[in-house]
Formats: sequence, structure tokens, C-alpha cells
Amino acid sequence: MATREVPYHITNVNEHLKVQLLPELNESAWNELESLGDSLLLVLKEEKSPTVIIDLSKLSYISSSLVAVVIQVWKLVDEQGGKTAILNQNEMVEEVLNISGLKKVWCIVPTEEEAIKHLSQAMKQERIDRRRTFSMPILLGIVAVLSAVTCFTLYVSDLLNLDPKVALAATIAFSIAGVLLGATAIRDRRKNLRIWGVVVLICSLVVGGLGLFKLI
Repeated sequence: MATREVPYHITNVNEHLKVQLLPELNESAWNELESLGDSLLLVLKEEKSPTVIIDLSKLSYISSSLVAVVIQVWKLVDEQGGKTAILNQNEMVEEVLNISGLKKVWCIVPTEEEAIKHLSQAMKQERIDRRRTFSMPILLGIVAVLSAVTCFTLYVSDLLNLDPKVALAATIAFSIAGVLLGATAIRDRRKNLRIWGVVVLICSLVVGGLGLFKLI
């Protein structure tokens, strides 16, 4: 997709978004670059876990303002659980990125094929890591909430011959565990885990609060 208002191209390459920035952008005023950034962000916000190639290969140099736009795009992609590869073939551009410390953070490659390979491998590893890490804080938090609810239910229904104080103490203990696990999940960069973390945290506070109220 090309736009007349701002000099950049957005295309799809092997299911990845490719954002090609053109030399005219280095001469653009800051408000024009802000408009570019906003346009790119709107496109990326519609993507779930986007994989993006930011193509700087047409640039002979890169201004600090344009670097700021690239950082904006990279941050949004990262927040959405996606991955970014920077395509660059110019030594002067690479030197600017190196001086800025971005070369240590970004994957910068000279060819589109390498960018595609990096993104494919990165997302494959991300899926593996997600399967490993998703269950821990969230599933343990859900178990803690369900345990707290069970203990409080036993207290209320008196189904078992259990000391009410023991049931309430267990309710509060499991709720505290749920709060800690929910708080851990909230700090995750992945949106779905943060949402689950909020749910676990709120449920734990509610059940724990009821248990504490009854105990007092």
C-alpha cells in the first residue's frame, strides 16, 4: 500500500508486514513524521502479534527524528507480542543505530530473506515460550482462587466437620497466593496474560476480603 501524503510503503511479504521508509522522510518536518507514526500505529494496532520488517534499505542516512518513529513502531509491535526485523544495507545508517545503542536491541539484517527467516524463527520460539510460561502464574493463580472459593464455601455451608477458623484461614491464605500470582501476570508484556492477571487479582481480593471480614 502506498500513500501520497507520506513517503512510505506498506506491503505484505510472506505474511509479514513490510514497512519501507523512503529518503524523503529524512527531510520531513516533525509534524509530518508524527503523522507518519500515527498512520503506522493505526495499521499495526489492527494486527495481532504482528511481525514487521522495517525496511531502511533506501536510506543513505537516518535522522534522529526518523529513528524516533522507528522506535515507536518497534515498541508497539513488542507490546502486542509481535516481532520486528530491521532491513538495512547502508553503513552510515547502521552507524547511527549503533551509536544510539539500538543495534544491541534490534535484529538488523542486510537482506529481506534474512529478515523473514529471523521473524519466522522468533515467532516459533515465542510460541514455544508462551506454551511454557502461560500456565505457570495464571494456572496457579486460578487454582489458588478456586481453592479459596472452595474453603469459603465449606465455611458457609458447613458441609464438613471443619473448624470455621481453619476454613477462613485457608481462604485468606489461598487468596493471598492468588493476589501475588495475579500481580505477577499483570507485569507480563502480553495483553492476554495481563487481562487474566487482573481477573485473578480481583477475584482473590474479593474472596480474601470476605474471608477476612468473617474471621474478624
